[in-house]
Amino acid sequence: MAWHRTLRRYLDLLVDAGCLKVEEREVGSVNLQQLYSIRQRKPTLWAGPAILQIHGLNWDVPDHDLYSFSTDLAALTRARQVKLGNKQLLAAGREDCLAQEIRRDDQKETGTIELVVAILATHHIDLHYFFKRSDELEIGKAARLLLERLAEIFTGPALETDARTFLVCRERFLQILRTYSKEKSLEESENSGTGRRGLSLVKTPTPLQIVKAAGKQLGLIG
Repeated sequence: MAWHRTLRRYLDLLVDAGCLKVEEREVGSVNLQQLYSIRQRKPTLWAGPAILQIHGLNWDVPDHDLYSFSTDLAALTRARQVKLGNKQLLAAGREDCLAQEIRRDDQKETGTIELVVAILATHHIDLHYFFKRSDELEIGKAARLLLERLAEIFTGPALETDARTFLVCRERFLQILRTYSKEKSLEESENSGTGRRGLSLVKTPTPLQIVKAAGKQLGLIG
């Protein structure tokens, strides 16, 4: 029975992601027979600021600030069904959303790198998977550089800003770093990464902007 539930969830995900379509027909039984056929090879998931809210973003963003993208089965297994307004859609996992947002800002200058900073500075993520997806999007070097910048800022001297905000943000980020260290996830950040896209983008936020983004995420700044 557990295997059937797992199979059912997987089939539902493939249908919601646009990979399969399902038709039902009467077969003289209590349950309708379901026939599946292939619609497309790659799953379609949703990302964007509105989806980042689902993953913990503590910023006000419009419900319609989202976009779809084609991906693979690895990302599909991390997706979940959500309802935004009148839409029922398949939201990409947190790490996929972060990687997609860096690439999108680099391509379209959306200015949403601050949202990525806010999450990375205050939330533990699957760092290995995040770097893997970033490498595939050719922003691997940028993703690692962004984490390096956060580490330099929050392990360095206090900035000329609200001292309490900086100290609270630093304590949160150091807790995350310690967890990464225990998981040995930081070893992955020492790799050079793949692709040079987004390098100038992740250098754009100033140290003060980074602290303010983290502070806003933690509710310390309005």
